[in-house]
Amino acid sequence: MKTIVKILAVAAVAAFCCTTACDRHQPYRPNNTSGTNNPGGNNPGGGGGNNPGGGGGTTIKAKLRSDWVLQYKGHEDYVEEDGSVSRVERFHIEAPGSAYYLVRTINPEVFENNYGTDVIKFFQDEQGYLETDAQNFNEKVTDYLYNQTPQDILFDRIRHGDWQGYLIGFDNKGKITGEYTKCNFTSEEDDATADFNKWIGKWRISGQDPDGILVSYDIEISSSEANYAYFVDKWETGNSIDNQTGTVMDGAGDWFETFYEPSNGAMYFMSQYCQTYEENGVSYNEFFFGNIYYNGRLVEKGEYIIPEEGLDIAAAQMIENNNSKAQVDGCKIIAYMTDTDQTGYETQFTSMQYFADDGEQLLKFNLNVPQFPLTMERIAGGGGHAIARKPAAFQPGASERALRQHTQLRDVQRKDSHAAKHAVARKAEGTVK
Repeated sequence: MKTIVKILAVAAVAAFCCTTACDRHQPYRPNNTSGTNNPGGNNPGGGGGNNPGGGGGTTIKAKLRSDWVLQYKGHEDYVEEDGSVSRVERFHIEAPGSAYYLVRTINPEVFENNYGTDVIKFFQDEQGYLETDAQNFNEKVTDYLYNQTPQDILFDRIRHGDWQGYLIGFDNKGKITGEYTKCNFTSEEDDATADFNKWIGKWRISGQDPDGILVSYDIEISSSEANYAYFVDKWETGNSIDNQTGTVMDGAGDWFETFYEPSNGAMYFMSQYCQTYEENGVSYNEFFFGNIYYNGRLVEKGEYIIPEEGLDIAAAQMIENNNSKAQVDGCKIIAYMTDTDQTGYETQFTSMQYFADDGEQLLKFNLNVPQFPLTMERIAGGGGHAIARKPAAFQPGASERALRQHTQLRDVQRKDSHAAKHAVARKAEGTVK
């Protein structure tokens, strides 16, 4: 049974992750952070639903184009503008006769659970997502599409495993035509490097709460995707000091992902969707988000949640040569505390924790969480490439974020994906104790 503490909603906030306190070079992370492992993750642009947009009142019929080509060419390294290197995927595309087209990938199990064999419904969802983005950013759907053929396109890396790729035709108005071709492919996992493996093992992560009381979690880190991501288990576990009740924080069954940055060897904590679960007949989407402490005059002072996915919350760096001790520091953030703010509030994340959303309100499980900086001390194990476990199967329709997560690709060179414009700011009932 989870202990949930209600949080009161206040103003709207726009939050943007800028250059972090950890000097992160910000490679173009994949929007497909879930692969076959985690059903959630980034949702730039928001919105969607099972049939959010396409098709209108016109019946669109699927037409497989045998003369179109979609080929997956595999991984390769891409040199970013700052000289750092990111892992990317290459696709070869030929779509003769199309006005515009789009390339999307989706996990086969997710496709079957959500669409069965109905490719048109899938295409309509993709059109709907584009229409939402275009409306949010005052652009046209065709601004997100391609018309050059043939060409090779580099996309952000995707998770290892089996995938279906779709080349989807669009007309001059940005509407699906029903024309398409597809390919089935497998993305192979890289061999884990020693630098990646240094974070694997059991750690005690500790910090002081705002009252100066030490809060510690004994966590376990395992590989989710070699040279890219980790699973973190047992966050928010141990004895709770909420209201001095001494109850136990039950985070043993929860987990989130952290991300490895090869350019500096750091491990980054990112805001993300974790899972959907049900308790007492209520369905909750669980998230891992960061908090800031606001000390302005126009808005009530105290700690605010930034409930936006895909932001770097904090970075862990080794501080001993034997990889047995690390420090976790909060990353910088620019927050707009009201909808009408023209100037952002420059600050940095102060803490991070699990939250739950029942569709009407945002909740959190514990009032006391450790504040940055945190220390990490190895308590057991390490090295080796742990096999990633597979969480519970994706539930069809359980989360729009989860569905969209499996279908996005972002063009590395065009960089045409947007971060969410606005998030809803939430204020706890008083400061964290």
